[in-house]
Amino acid sequence: MSSFRVRPAEPQDCPTILRLIKVRQGEGTVALLLISDFLQDGFGKHPFYYCLVAEVEKKKQSERICTVGYAMYNFNYDPRVGKLLYLKDFYITEPYRGLGIGSEILKILSQTALETNCSCMHFLVFIRNQPSVEYYLRRGASNLSTEEGWHLFRFSKETLLRIAAE
Repeated sequence: MSSFRVRPAEPQDCPTILRLIKVRQGEGTVALLLISDFLQDGFGKHPFYYCLVAEVEKKKQSERICTVGYAMYNFNYDPRVGKLLYLKDFYITEPYRGLGIGSEILKILSQTALETNCSCMHFLVFIRNQPSVEYYLRRGASNLSTEEGWHLFRFSKETLLRIAAE
């Protein structure tokens, strides 16, 4: 088994993270973000996200370190529960699942939430991603969509423009 480490992302990781996002979303997905957006949004004066990357050390290939996963998060405020860590995106490439990388990332995120006095961590899971749903439930997550009956809504940029112009 390859050894791994999880560390905070750095600006030079942005192209690799964007590549992994495209892999996770599927090849037919059109990327809306450019590397310049990603750099500014995560590493500019006012970061909108933070990111962890998971790397493995490869013994037999020319590239010794390979990024095999990431977790993007930010901090949010909910008037019912106060500060929270919001896990926006979490992905480990298929060959490296089941090796403890995801558990290590969740441990670091949990420590980060506690160190910043967050009351909880929120995240979304695609409704048809049953393995992930089961994994989080086994780890002790609450399914707010069934327990509290929340619906997720979005206003597109076009809708925002229309509303702003009214």
